[in-house]
Amino acid sequence: MRTFGFLLVLAFFCSCASQKDITQNKKGRCAIKDSAQYELIVFDSGFDYWLATHQSVANQHSNEYYQNMNLQYSIEWNRRYAMGDPRINSYIDYSMNKNYGFDFNYKLYMYFKFFEDTNHIKLIPGSRSI
Repeated sequence: MRTFGFLLVLAFFCSCASQKDITQNKKGRCAIKDSAQYELIVFDSGFDYWLATHQSVANQHSNEYYQNMNLQYSIEWNRRYAMGDPRINSYIDYSMNKNYGFDFNYKLYMYFKFFEDTNHIKLIPGSRSI
């Protein structure tokens, strides 16, 4: 099963590094800036090759587009996971309230497309192909 290699759930949030930057302005007041970086690691062996051969122009869509699509995909993914779909063996905790960054959102979106392509299914009916 292809999704056994997809250990996204652990990589989803375990790979984020959080740090606080403290800056001091001219009046001596401190501002704390919380920054988090997220990295998506896909353990499915065919994904990197598939991405290289299907890579569209990443800037074709905005970060907001990828966020919206990833939310829709993750909701459907989690629904199928809860229903016991044997192709899906993990839960994706994706939140619109977090800023994952453009690269993360693009790569997650492309993983959903990879999953659809390799399993010959549409997670979101009516969604267009790449």
